[in-house]
Amino acid sequence: MVDLLKASHNLIPMPQTTTVSMKKIAETAGVSVSTISLALRNSAKISAGRRAAILRLAEKMGYRNDPRISELMLYLRTARAGRAPSNIAFVIPELTRDQVRHYSPILCMLDGVREMAGTVGFEVDVFHLADPGMNTKRLRSILTARGIRGVIIAPFASGVAELDFDIRGFSVATAGYSIVKPRLHRACPHYQQMMDELLETCTALGHRRLGLVMTYNEGGIGHKLFTSSFLYYQSKIPADDRIPILPKPEISPGHLRRWLAAHRPDVVISAASVYHLLHGIGVDIPRDVSFASIDLSEPPTDAAGADQRYQLVGREALTLVLSQLNLNRTGEPEDPRVLLVDSHQREGFSLVAKNSRPRKKKKIFTPRRASPAPAFLGFLH
Repeated sequence: MVDLLKASHNLIPMPQTTTVSMKKIAETAGVSVSTISLALRNSAKISAGRRAAILRLAEKMGYRNDPRISELMLYLRTARAGRAPSNIAFVIPELTRDQVRHYSPILCMLDGVREMAGTVGFEVDVFHLADPGMNTKRLRSILTARGIRGVIIAPFASGVAELDFDIRGFSVATAGYSIVKPRLHRACPHYQQMMDELLETCTALGHRRLGLVMTYNEGGIGHKLFTSSFLYYQSKIPADDRIPILPKPEISPGHLRRWLAAHRPDVVISAASVYHLLHGIGVDIPRDVSFASIDLSEPPTDAAGADQRYQLVGREALTLVLSQLNLNRTGEPEDPRVLLVDSHQREGFSLVAKNSRPRKKKKIFTPRRASPAPAFLGFLH
């Protein structure tokens, strides 16, 4: 141990571009390659003092981890023939089992997690915190008893929230921005890119007056990213074409009618709940106004808009967990990572070129008995 500490303190740092192997570090430190490997993975199988000394030595020698080798070793450790599969926990913090069946964002994300887990030899256990008798303390005891160390926490469907969950000893990641405490690594749809492309698509079809009905709660990251993109777009167009955003608290049949009549948008950009509300008050889409959906996981799925690619979001959330397991890192990270997943734009019946829109009726907004619009669960705020 003394020789190792001397080597760590006295070694002249090598250039950052030098490729240094674990074997070279082991020779310099006077220990085995397996000991170096354990230290570089922060394994508890060697003492904290020796681990810290090896890490300092490796850094001074210019060692850089090869992510391709790390991924291969992770696969070999988790999917070796004959080994019982390890489990990953997928925790749904708010929705009941019945509610989740009707909430496609989380279902798609779970599909992505399961698909990715299967390729590396993991199985997925799903936990609902809304189940009778379940809470975060009981969840922690169950995970500990089952030896589950990797945890993915699904987002709150209702908006930004804190989760009272002690994550010490677990490698954890989440999807979206809704969970603000604890601070976690997260995989998210790329909201700003999504809105930028929606606006570009609408203007390319000849539309000038674009209106945004914001269904996300004010203050969340998703709300800020969507609105910042929209307001930047508005700063570049003539003032007469700028339409004020209709905020979530004002989304009602009456407010929506007045907003449409006052501003006459060519296109309404919003969530599926607003599409159904428009239909309920007698608006014919796309005859009266075109519509672009910010989330095509909700019906009508054949509308035009953005595919938030929740399945890929789930896969990437699991990747964040696997990288922590590989490095034996647990608990709340000092520097949480945010991994952004690009959306895909899809064409659909609801958004047509301005010059090809069907002839309007004499009365655009025919009074009609409003049908109840489904409550919008603002995913990934």
